[in-house]
Amino acid sequence: MEENKEFMSRPLIEQQLENAGKEIEKLMDVYPCLREICMGLKTQAYPAALFAGAAFLGTLMTRCTYRYYARPEELRRLNYGVYIIGDPGTGKSFVTRLYKLLAGPIERVSKEGKNAMNRNKRKYKAWLDNGQKGEGPKKPKPLIRTHPARTSNKVFIEDMVNAVDIVDGEEMHLHQLSFDTELDNTINLQSEAWNNKTFMEMKAFHNEEDGMAFSNIESSFVTFNVYWNYVYTGTPMALRHKINGNNVQNGLATRIAAIPMPSCHYEMMPKEKLEDAGKEPEEYETLRMWAGRLDTTHGELPISQLVDECYGWTEVTMQDAEEDQSRADEVMCKRVGYYGINVSVPFIIMRHWDEWQQKGTLSIDETDLMFCQLIMDIQMDCQRYFFGRYWEVYFEHKDDILKNVDHTKRHSVKMKQRYARLPEEFTTEQAVNLLGLRQSTAEKMIGRWLHEGYITMPTYAHYRKAYLDLL
Repeated sequence: MEENKEFMSRPLIEQQLENAGKEIEKLMDVYPCLREICMGLKTQAYPAALFAGAAFLGTLMTRCTYRYYARPEELRRLNYGVYIIGDPGTGKSFVTRLYKLLAGPIERVSKEGKNAMNRNKRKYKAWLDNGQKGEGPKKPKPLIRTHPARTSNKVFIEDMVNAVDIVDGEEMHLHQLSFDTELDNTINLQSEAWNNKTFMEMKAFHNEEDGMAFSNIESSFVTFNVYWNYVYTGTPMALRHKINGNNVQNGLATRIAAIPMPSCHYEMMPKEKLEDAGKEPEEYETLRMWAGRLDTTHGELPISQLVDECYGWTEVTMQDAEEDQSRADEVMCKRVGYYGINVSVPFIIMRHWDEWQQKGTLSIDETDLMFCQLIMDIQMDCQRYFFGRYWEVYFEHKDDILKNVDHTKRHSVKMKQRYARLPEEFTTEQAVNLLGLRQSTAEKMIGRWLHEGYITMPTYAHYRKAYLDLL
């Protein structure tokens, strides 16, 4: 399939980022934390800071819900999948600073949970070394909400299932939060059986139900809803490994916010005074203060005006897409409204904090609606920049995309025979047993088939043949 060469025009997106950055700058005295989040960055990088900061702030608001114009009977959560994308040396490291400052409340409770798990492991080892005398230590279920990229399926899912709090008298699952400074790291450190977490990343957007069932005695048979927010930084090539012309139709592209960083243009970063080394800027304490406040928020958010704004923006954009006969814009604009809500809400609730605390209301005004609209414009521009050409090619060649690949060169007779021997639905374990393969070989084979569309994964680790005329 044709690659998304240079995506949208680079000068165009940089001008759009510049314009958006100037609008964000105008709002820095209106919304708490906005100036602090953008501190030290170029104007063109303000959109990236806005989205990354909102993801951390919104995850602190995990105990809040809202209703959207699509299926308003369902309570929605604040969900984020944010990718900050830039060439090496473009300043993506600012996200690390934001994570350390804003995710503090989540990290602290997770550290307590991780310490509890490590103590249990030491007790269990001592029990084994002592000949398993008496009853072994019982495995705890601590609250752990943060994980490194190198996290096993079992650990991640168990912690997500156990991350429960009592909110307004009812049990509520809290979001997991993942952050990594190298998108390639999050891809390469996972086995093919995990499929780079893509299926979980997609289901997290609407907190869809998933499940886990394995035959080994230590694995639980469990169903769960995916509550997981993630922020990654990486290069354009790393993003292309994740989303490209061959897999854009799987839906991940429209579920994430991929925000580009501006080019360096051979500019040096400002020289800081050495005598200030070791002194923490006052802005850091402001960020920590608001992080602590937002971590206490709970309840249904009264944001019907914002929802109406999202509906109106989507309606106008859809009409423009119809006029332009742009199927690409049609598919890309449908989920933009969710980011209009999710990115703006943390800042809006900070702006109206006293009212929210005293009355539980939010007097949303024209400034808030304009802010929401600005966020949707940024998201749509970035969708077009990174994925627009992929979608255009997809719709131009939808009926023969798969036929454009010379599969005869890629799949041997043996590979075709393996595919034919498998049942309509199967697991990795069945592929190992039925085909006589090593676990690693089966995982690589299944991962390749998933990527190329020969099979689908309707539920976790259960695969279904696509019955394409390919093998």
